[in-house]
Amino acid sequence: MNRVFLACLVLLSGMACTVPSLDELHPCDINDLMGDSVDAFLGDRPTCRALKVSIDYSGFLPGCVLVSARDEASGKASTAEIAGKGGRSGGSLLVSVFAPSSWGDSVQVEARAYEQNCEATPVMTRSIRVSPTTGKVETVTLSLQATDADGDGYVSLLTGGTDCNDNNASIHPGATELCNDIDDNCNGQSDTVDLRLGQDCSEAEGCEGVRACGENGAVICNMPLAVYAYPDADQDGHGDRNAAPVAFCAGIPQGYVVSPADDCNDNIASIRPGAMELCNGVDDNCNDQIDETFPDLGTACTATAQCAGVYVCDASGIATICQATTTPNDWYLDGDGDGFGVGTAVSSCIPPGTDYVTTGGDCNDGNPFTYPGAPELCDALDNNCDGNPEGPEVCPSEGASWGTLTVGVPDMEWRSVFTEVPGDVTVSGSQGGIAILTPGSSVFQTDATNCGDSNRGWNAVWADMANQGRIYIGSSGGFLAFLDRSENACTATHSIGRWVRGLVGFRHAGALEIHGVTENSGTTNQGLTFRWTGGIGTGSLSFGTTVVPPLQAIHGRSPAALFAVGGTEGGSNRGHIYRLNPSSGQWQSEAVQDYIPGLGRLRGVWVVNNKTAFAVGEFTGTQNTVLQWDGSMWSRMPFPNTHIEILTSVVAFGAKSVYVTSYNGRIYRYDGTGWQIVFENTNLRFNDIAGTSPADLWVAGNNGQILHWPQ
Repeated sequence: MNRVFLACLVLLSGMACTVPSLDELHPCDINDLMGDSVDAFLGDRPTCRALKVSIDYSGFLPGCVLVSARDEASGKASTAEIAGKGGRSGGSLLVSVFAPSSWGDSVQVEARAYEQNCEATPVMTRSIRVSPTTGKVETVTLSLQATDADGDGYVSLLTGGTDCNDNNASIHPGATELCNDIDDNCNGQSDTVDLRLGQDCSEAEGCEGVRACGENGAVICNMPLAVYAYPDADQDGHGDRNAAPVAFCAGIPQGYVVSPADDCNDNIASIRPGAMELCNGVDDNCNDQIDETFPDLGTACTATAQCAGVYVCDASGIATICQATTTPNDWYLDGDGDGFGVGTAVSSCIPPGTDYVTTGGDCNDGNPFTYPGAPELCDALDNNCDGNPEGPEVCPSEGASWGTLTVGVPDMEWRSVFTEVPGDVTVSGSQGGIAILTPGSSVFQTDATNCGDSNRGWNAVWADMANQGRIYIGSSGGFLAFLDRSENACTATHSIGRWVRGLVGFRHAGALEIHGVTENSGTTNQGLTFRWTGGIGTGSLSFGTTVVPPLQAIHGRSPAALFAVGGTEGGSNRGHIYRLNPSSGQWQSEAVQDYIPGLGRLRGVWVVNNKTAFAVGEFTGTQNTVLQWDGSMWSRMPFPNTHIEILTSVVAFGAKSVYVTSYNGRIYRYDGTGWQIVFENTNLRFNDIAGTSPADLWVAGNNGQILHWPQ
């Protein structure tokens, strides 16, 4: 009051001062008055007279609760409809009631509970008269009880509801009335009345009957004279299993069948029970399975051109076919291993063989140094397949020719030459001669010590370039030795008393093996094969058990293709070839003397790869001797017979890149089209040839002569 009084004092004299009501002086916040959250509000604000009404219900869950607050003096009221909360056994609601200042001191609060909505008859009603007090929240509780034993949302008749059977949730007002002698919808009528049982009815094609109970409580039109048929739109004799039967009383029309009703697709006559199941992604025989008679459908397979595939239905629908899931490549035969092939492409997802590549265009598939884009060599051939041989910038400025060196003493016979790395050459010969040329040098070193053989000199040489170029040699006196370049001295290892004619080495299963052949074994017209293993220092030596004639040469890249050649002097059919059997470790005759007539003794052999090898030998009868191996058989190659030749050695880089030396000072080359003499000096005698490419060839001869292409 003091603040009101002071407020009036500050007004000008002559002006009225109105004293505000308590509600205006103290407007009450709903949260301050009520505290808890509420489900509804009744009345208007601002006011400081409020009620907190708790409505509890048990035994049922009302669908709707109508809450009202009415001023008894004026009759004014405020109402709210609230959905019931809780479970089937009960729950509660909280309502805030604000009594406006215009209301009197007596307020009637009422709660009515309904089963479904607030438009029906209430199940239970409770009310209470309350006198609101200013500045104070009055709390009242209204309790409602009813029974909904089956929890169907309807209260039992005994507790004010409409459920005529509160023990069965399917029986209540609003339920579908079934033909079962039970009042399902609680309307108090029997099935006969409610469902009009016994009354006349008609269906379909004018069939008449009476309404009666059918299966599962349904009402049917009972027509004793009717015949039920099923649609058969595709007229395959099987009715649509998904269609309802149709009653007919005057015969079954076309397009319907009495039975069976088992067609899973009544639009296609070929689809029906008993039909042939096709491979088409359709259930043709209506057994609810698709393509079940084709178990391989969708499984992996190998299609044409060796492509990965999957089995699919073929065009006929009665079988499956393997359909490729990957695209094949075009493969070309690459006989020389240079990465470029020739011939007609083979379409395949995997290489047809180990010697097929995906790039064609090779202009000479027998020469690994000839292919599109290859660097031009000084070999008088078109290496890069541009149609022209090399220009002058590739060969020495003074022109390409065979350079001749005299190495060692004038009467030296250089009998064997080995090179595997360009610029690194080793030759061996008579009088214990060993000569080594190292990369970057133009002079052979011939001063190795302890390398003399008191017998006839070194016939065979092979260098292990994987082991610092260690040199292995064999002599006419039957000695085997090795020479380490760092020590520049020979170490004798074995004395076998046989003329060693050839050595070749390779690593097999991680270990170095050196294989060799001899010309005689102390017995007339017999030679031997041997294998030198075991660390190849002194190592161990084992001899083949196969009886062989005198052998002159041996060559190979691995045990899979290792050949030795030789034979006896004089007459025809004296040439022999033997091949190592990798499984048994023994040598087997190729029997060339039995199917190639007129063979002279063979003097040289060279293996290019597992499908290509060459052997050369002595003239017999009317022809010189050159043989070619195609991976399975040996055959005679056409060779010029202009000169009677003792062909001493051969080196080959491919099936169409072959070089042969003759004892009478000639060097022949085969380029795939024919043989040409590329060097001739009949005053010289040639014993062996080796090379790293057609542009790096070395020939060993008598009188200390060593030739190199190009000079």
